[in-house]
Amino acid sequence: MPTSVKTYSSKPDSIWDALKKLWAFKSLIWVFAKRDLQVKYAQTVFGFGWSIAKPLIGLGIYVFFFGLVLNWNSNDIPYPIYVLTGLIGWNLFSYTVTSGISSVQESSDLIRKIYFPKSILPLSKTLVGVIEGLISFLLLVPLFVYYSISFSWHILLLPIVLFYTTLCGLFLVFVISSLAIKKRDLLQVVPFFLNMAIWLTPVFFSASIFPVKYQFLMTYNPIANMVELWRWIFFENIAFQSVWGINFVLMLFFALSSFYFFTWQEQKFSDY
Repeated sequence: MPTSVKTYSSKPDSIWDALKKLWAFKSLIWVFAKRDLQVKYAQTVFGFGWSIAKPLIGLGIYVFFFGLVLNWNSNDIPYPIYVLTGLIGWNLFSYTVTSGISSVQESSDLIRKIYFPKSILPLSKTLVGVIEGLISFLLLVPLFVYYSISFSWHILLLPIVLFYTTLCGLFLVFVISSLAIKKRDLLQVVPFFLNMAIWLTPVFFSASIFPVKYQFLMTYNPIANMVELWRWIFFENIAFQSVWGINFVLMLFFALSSFYFFTWQEQKFSDY
């Protein structure tokens, strides 16, 4: 009776084979995400309440300094809502990047003991960010009620915007994680650049504050597009920009390419 034979090779998988392996181990994404959530909120008084408290604290700071003190323009959207709709997307992106790039180093002992696609690690961090983002999303409901604003039908496209946000984060995570195995200085530099990048992303300000000749930085910046897409799904008066669709396709290509680069490098992870 014929038996199936499985052959192992040191030759890197094709991107299709890598995706099939990832799908076969997909249940591990939730296992690792659940573990991270339990560890993150273990022995805390508020537990998951911190998922609401942290964006609420950030919202209060931005509203006070930039909304009340500086009176920055928010494109005819109540400033607290303008900031929060930007913060939800930005926080998910920044959490995906900062936690994802260190996920391989954090699980180095596990990598040496058992086999699984290493892309599971940053993907599980992304799932944690999505869960926390959806929890903080609840803050918008009382704000919309207070300002008597209705949600746009665009909200139905929330899964697509979530997907685009995670693509932006995972593109950086796969590239930086692959390089940081040898160049760990990157793990120290990336958080600094993220703290600076928020000033080039319209999270708590409108792109109109930039001189006209520099507004292209907002138009073609995929991260700025991501933040504006979060606002677009909530409001009817924001027009969809064709460049958003172009950047979505480009980011999908870059994310898949960086995923392939990551899987090509992952066989070396256990050596460091």
